Amino acid sequence: MNDLEERAPLDPIDPGTRIDGFWIRFHAGVMDRAAPELARRRREVELGFAEVVFAWRRALVPLSLLAAALAGVLLLSPKASTDPPLPMVLEEALMLDLGSDPIPAVLAREAQLDEVAFLTMSGRR
Repeated sequence: MNDLEERAPLDPIDPGTRIDGFWIRFHAGVMDRAAPELARRRREVELGFAEVVFAWRRALVPLSLLAAALAGVLLLSPKASTDPPLPMVLEEALMLDLGSDPIPAVLAREAQLDEVAFLTMSGRR
């Protein structure tokens, strides 16, 4: 036999060899201590949507009231505008706060692409 196939005897450290019925009592003790947690997990599996929401009621009801109050304050504030915001075109978004036409100047075919120059130009106001 080589070193990998050689097995050390584990009988001296196995309590089942010295004490009769040790593993049966050990298993019964573990299952007795685990019974409340296992029952709780079985009950949770059967919970539906309504039961979960009902279990969260202590946190869910105050938070929903707070959200409704905040929405009411925001809707009734004088800054609230009834006009929808104007849509922004992609080109306008790209050119926002930029100087005179930096994107076509950098993307021109005859010009050498210089990222540093482009970022420097776009940083100026």
